[in-house]
This record gives sequence, C-alpha cells and structure tokens, in this order.
Amino acid sequence: MIGEGPREGAGGKDDDMTQLYEALADLLEYPGVDWRARVQRCEELLAREHAGVPSEYDEFRSAVEGLSLAELQERYTLTFDLNPVCALDVGYHLFGENYKRGIFLANLHETEAPFDLKQDGQLPDYLPVLLRLVVKMEDAELRASLIVECLIPALDKMLEALKPGANPYRGVIAVVNEALKAECPEWETASAFSAAAAAAGAPEFYRITSRGN
Repeated sequence: MIGEGPREGAGGKDDDMTQLYEALADLLEYPGVDWRARVQRCEELLAREHAGVPSEYDEFRSAVEGLSLAELQERYTLTFDLNPVCALDVGYHLFGENYKRGIFLANLHETEAPFDLKQDGQLPDYLPVLLRLVVKMEDAELRASLIVECLIPALDKMLEALKPGANPYRGVIAVVNEALKAECPEWETASAFSAAAAAAGAPEFYRITSRGN
C-alpha cells in the first residue's frame, strides 16, 4: 500500500506525495526525449514512499526499458489516444458523451483556472492535469470528492480495460489508483454511494467546482 492515508505537510499535503502525483502526471503525458528521466524519477519517489518499488511499477519499467522513444510513443498513442476505453479523459469514463460531462468540464475549468497545471491544449478532465490539481486544492472536502467520486471510479474502469500483462501502462494506472485510494481510505463507502446515485440517474460528483453547488 502506498502511503498511509492523508498526511499533513507544507500546504496541507505531504511533500513526497505531492512530488509523486506530479511525477506520475508527467509520466502519463506523451513521451518525450526525457521519458527515461521521468521513469527514474517516479521510481525514486515510489521507493521513498513504499517499502520497495511496487510490483506493478516494476513491471512497467521492465517492459519499457528496452523500447526506443518512437516505440514508446506508438504504444502510448495506441493505449490512450486510439482506444476510448483507456482514454485519459476522466469525464468520458464517468459520463460518456452525456451532457453532464459538459457541466463537469465547465466546473473543472473554473477550479483549475488559478493554477499552472500544464493544461494548455488539454481538456480540464485530462488525468495528468487532475493529478496536478489534487495537490493544489486546499479544500480537503473538495479534494476528497475529486479523488473518491471522480478519479478512482475512472481509474477502476481503465484497469478493467487494461488486462494484466497486456499493456505496460497498466502498471502506471494501477500505481496512481493505489496512491489515491491510500490517501482517501473512505473511497469504498463513497464509491458505492456514487454508483447507486449514478444508477438512479442522479450522480452528484459532476458538480466539482470551487464555488460549491
């Protein structure tokens, strides 16, 4: 298990976990010439937070270390850009093309506006942007809502689509999911409530906004 639940540090969040979320966000961006440094940075931070690097991440690292940049870019594109069930757009996994995704995006845009989240050219529900947003949010209740009601359900769906051993990026998604669940151990109860609300046609989590409802 990564971490031990919410911990206080500078700005209300543990510095190591802040760095880890940001490093994982960078790793989930399109691979560039610095991609090996990104992989190494995540490994170092995971080792600091964990009693050894998680097996899921170790499998990812082993699977990609022999790839060229062009090969990794191709794998990334096939995984996230050409495969809707693994898209990095969190709102798509929550709502599909339902109009509620539009409301969700608008509210996220407002919440993200004050921060530099490297969101230029990306939709507000892009997973790397949301991971960077998590560490910026000072409202603990709003942050927990984003994690428990939005990020974890979307990541669970992505993991279902990415079968073990079939894609190296599954390891990264699994590590992100585990880190978020460790921060918010109430996710099981809250997620069950959200699922029931969604089944009834009245999901509440799309209202994420800095202004409240």
